[in-house]
Amino acid sequence: MISAKNLYKNFGKTEVLKGVSLDVEKGERVVIVGPSGSGKSTFLRCLNLLEEPTFGEVWFDGKLLTPVDPYLHYDVIFKSNTFRKLAAERGLSPADEKGNTELLYEIKKGDLLHEKHEGKDFSRALKEIYRENVLDVNVARAKVGMVFQHFNLFNNLTVKKNLTLAPVELGLMTRGEADEKAVALLKRIGLEEKQESFPAQLSGGQKQRIAIIRSLMMNPEVMLFDEPTSALDPEMVGEVLGLIKEVAEEGMTMVIVTHEMGFAREVGTRILFMNEGKIGEESGPEDFFERPKNPRLREFLSKVL
Repeated sequence: MISAKNLYKNFGKTEVLKGVSLDVEKGERVVIVGPSGSGKSTFLRCLNLLEEPTFGEVWFDGKLLTPVDPYLHYDVIFKSNTFRKLAAERGLSPADEKGNTELLYEIKKGDLLHEKHEGKDFSRALKEIYRENVLDVNVARAKVGMVFQHFNLFNNLTVKKNLTLAPVELGLMTRGEADEKAVALLKRIGLEEKQESFPAQLSGGQKQRIAIIRSLMMNPEVMLFDEPTSALDPEMVGEVLGLIKEVAEEGMTMVIVTHEMGFAREVGTRILFMNEGKIGEESGPEDFFERPKNPRLREFLSKVL
């Protein structure tokens, strides 16, 4: 469903992501944990291009969301002026696999490719990959629900209008269909009586549950959760996690950033540990919590469990 390939994200001179790759299969529930500042939320936001990666590619359902990263396509680099010039200087032939591989690595490491200098063959190859695989990011976002730390409800709209705005404006439902689905989802979470209330009149737990069903209004294929309980009082955490578990049990593909280790263990089909902008370890829940291999992960778990 989602494939992140060698993602880097820089904010000025600060490197937040350092080559993160992840494939998420349909029906998987991938949970990402790690210390604050490790790049978890930035990585999640790169998956639907709320943050654009500095390098790397993001694919959704076999279609490309980002510009083509030539460093991920060695056959394209072979067509570049930089490669041809350096290969000629070193007397490399096409059959010299070891020499060509070393040269490709050197070009990538030095970030030597600059499209305007690389010639028509190189530009044509990049454009062909993009043309054959590109997916409009707004089409992808309609299929990927996002639930934020701080709810991000529209404070000037009622609960029901928060739920119906996107599907109606995008033409996915009529007003009547959207209203009907909104009421059904509010009934599901026990908040039908709140449909004409405004967000300021709700508790944090109520706001987050409404944010979750707002994503469900779009019939998403994937849901991304960015620390959905971190802004809640402890007594409200359970009701939100309970709703996420319900959605998970229905087969929704999910990527979840969380600090709730018990929830991660219960819901995740695969757990990732991020540290200093990289994935330090990934495994199934039992191995992750019972038999961690990475020393930094062992230290992290000893503090949070």
